[in-house]
Amino acid sequence: MNNNSKPLANKALGELFASHLKQQINLFEQGLGSPSASETAIPHGTLSDVGIDPIPAWKDSVFPTLTNAKAGTANISAPPGWQSLLSSLPALFGIPLASGHFPQAVRNPIELSNFIREETGWSTLLPLPELEGWSKGNLQKQLISVGICRLAGRHDQASTLLNTIKDQLSVDTVQNELGANYWAMGDHAKALQAWDKLGAEPFAFFNRGLAHLRLGQEKIAFEQLQKASELIPSSSGWHHLAVLYQSS
Repeated sequence: MNNNSKPLANKALGELFASHLKQQINLFEQGLGSPSASETAIPHGTLSDVGIDPIPAWKDSVFPTLTNAKAGTANISAPPGWQSLLSSLPALFGIPLASGHFPQAVRNPIELSNFIREETGWSTLLPLPELEGWSKGNLQKQLISVGICRLAGRHDQASTLLNTIKDQLSVDTVQNELGANYWAMGDHAKALQAWDKLGAEPFAFFNRGLAHLRLGQEKIAFEQLQKASELIPSSSGWHHLAVLYQSS
């Protein structure tokens, strides 16, 4: 049979993802769980190819920074090369709520828990935005740079930068970023150990839930992620990702 269908435009794919995500959340809130891959109309691999909108991604990458650092909050512009990093970033499945990270990196909502358990560290070297001049003398930007280095596979650079600024950060912020460093390197058990030292912050619940999901401890994961979704504003993409992880 001839296939005369044309590839969907990025806008259409984005709308498809948004619709599917809303459907999953509605089903979950009604106690119906999430649809299986066979019940969806989303072609394999399609959502992974959707480009990441740089504006909401940047907004969500700054969100945890603005709530955890000792420094005052401020409007922060993205570094030069931010969009190049996004366009080269492979689809991720498990991403911690930490500085420089954004939930839009999760582009395929199908059977997330299975993929998260198979996911290893972020080892692919990606184009790194111009961070040194952009972040010079600005603690907030330096903290965000730690997460950007993680996403770009520059784990040594992320660890070195975090060590350089840790005395200027709150204890919980440092602990959360350490856990994210372990996660990015594929050591999920150590990541959980770091996040277990945190208290009742939204990012703590989110990341502990994610780690328990990765380790196959679904009941604890659900409880932690439920608390995270209750505490994170619905205006943030992290809220919706917490709900999506609960339903996976």
